[in-house]
Amino acid sequence: MSIEAAGARGTRRVAIVGAGVLGLAAGRALARRGVAVDLYERWPDVAGMASAFDLGNGVWIDRYYHHLFQSDREMTALHDELLPGELEWHRSTVGMYADGRIWPFVSPLDLIRYGPLAPADRVRLGLAVLRLARRTDWERMDEVSALDWLRRACGERALEKVWRPLMLGKFGDDAPAIPLAWLWSKLALRRQKLSGGGAAKERLGYPRSSFRAICVALADDIRRHGGRVHLDREVVRVDRDGEGFALRAAAPGAYRLPAGTAPADGERTARADAVLLTTPTHVARRLAAWGDAYAARLDAWTYRTAVVLLLELRDRFSGTYWTNVVDRDMPFLGLIEHTNLVPAERYPARYLYVSNYVARDDPLARMGTDELLRHYAPALRRVNARFDERAVLRAWSFREDAAQPVPRIGNRRRMLPLATPIDGLYVANTTQIYPEDRGTNYSAKLGREVGERLAGRT
Repeated sequence: MSIEAAGARGTRRVAIVGAGVLGLAAGRALARRGVAVDLYERWPDVAGMASAFDLGNGVWIDRYYHHLFQSDREMTALHDELLPGELEWHRSTVGMYADGRIWPFVSPLDLIRYGPLAPADRVRLGLAVLRLARRTDWERMDEVSALDWLRRACGERALEKVWRPLMLGKFGDDAPAIPLAWLWSKLALRRQKLSGGGAAKERLGYPRSSFRAICVALADDIRRHGGRVHLDREVVRVDRDGEGFALRAAAPGAYRLPAGTAPADGERTARADAVLLTTPTHVARRLAAWGDAYAARLDAWTYRTAVVLLLELRDRFSGTYWTNVVDRDMPFLGLIEHTNLVPAERYPARYLYVSNYVARDDPLARMGTDELLRHYAPALRRVNARFDERAVLRAWSFREDAAQPVPRIGNRRRMLPLATPIDGLYVANTTQIYPEDRGTNYSAKLGREVGERLAGRT
């Protein structure tokens, strides 16, 4: 993205709301340039959507599945600098669940053998994907519906057997409005895989100690450079206070309540000369007294909620790391078998993520772990007839309301600038990562760029 210059007024202390990857990267860039910085995080740990939990005996696993592509240079460089030797590269396998089985979907040969499509449709699909991945005119693609282009380029059968189920699963009723530029950016990341002899040898990166480790390292680096990281400190209001701002925070333990419902604790007000909000737009909307025009821009952004069920299993579920589910009657979008990427012997068991993106008010978003497992079990048996929920050792479920910003045709014109109409108050979040998709790499890149820009104005 192109970041607008911050306001001309110099700053002495910068407060950052949110200690996810973006906030941590911004805080590090500021602290390393001598700016006094405070990070405020609602949860009692750093990392945000890159958070993890201890399975026991110091073995950590991500709440939400992650990996890096070899093109993810920002996060690779951070690991090389802060955690040398921690990031490893593993052979990936990808499949499509369609017509009652998992079809390998990595190499051109896999596409030729993809049974749900007739041979002529497979060739047409492959050529269309190659043509799209080689394009560079993303601004033109931002004006085109992805589904409309795919219908013309790949044909109706490929649209129904591959693309429409994936786009509907990801974006629901908003799928027709998703711009082609969003899909293009995903394919461009895999460009090396789609061409040449390395097509069947994609390697993905994963840190030995989960993605939380790099977030902890970023927080430690901020502290080493004089910054402060305040955990279990939910900021509920940011008000103008003279030449700066007052950040009003809730009492400890507010993370146990729905976000935004805890009252401010009068003993926990902090002050800063400038404030960077790295929260989702609907959270930024309630934190400050915006004018009507800017509030409308915040309100225009919507998100899809991630619902993830993580299963601890005795045995391997499938032979595939990442399985996209394109059968329309299946109740989930993806199966990510973590221990088919990272060596299983590092963990006490096998681990399978069952992934969904839904509207915020979807009933799935309100289901508990046991209810989700019961709901998914018949479909999991369709994928693997030997699956038995009684063989599930442990299960966890996680939800993130603002997991996936919904881009729309002409999205580049909707993107918020860094500077807001309130001088000294800034917003940077995943809606500003485009045409690339949100993720740890681009969150780290945006955070660094924002931190550098703000540091240059102090």
